[in-house]
Amino acid sequence: MNIIELIDHLKSFDLAEKFINNILPEVDFDEILIYMKDNVGLDAEISFYDAESIPSQLIMEIDGNKFEFFFPLYQAQEMVEEYATKYNQELSNLEIAKRMLDYHLNDA
Repeated sequence: MNIIELIDHLKSFDLAEKFINNILPEVDFDEILIYMKDNVGLDAEISFYDAESIPSQLIMEIDGNKFEFFFPLYQAQEMVEEYATKYNQELSNLEIAKRMLDYHLNDA
């Protein structure tokens, strides 16, 4: 799954919570971090991690694979919901993902 595919799951807190409970059911929503395999980008594979169980690093290596931090899940969810609400669902998932990447690279 990449960030574009994740957008639909983040358009509301309820959707995001249901989605992540299938992946990390025992982890508090606010403790989940989104990392991207290799580098942050539109097509990068995303992974979710419990912030309590990994080192606090922007870039980490797991089983020989590099992962780069993107956002905490709660922050990504809030951003997606805000974009969806502000633009009355007129932005595509790709457009939302591009705005998130821009924010990550230039403002975060």
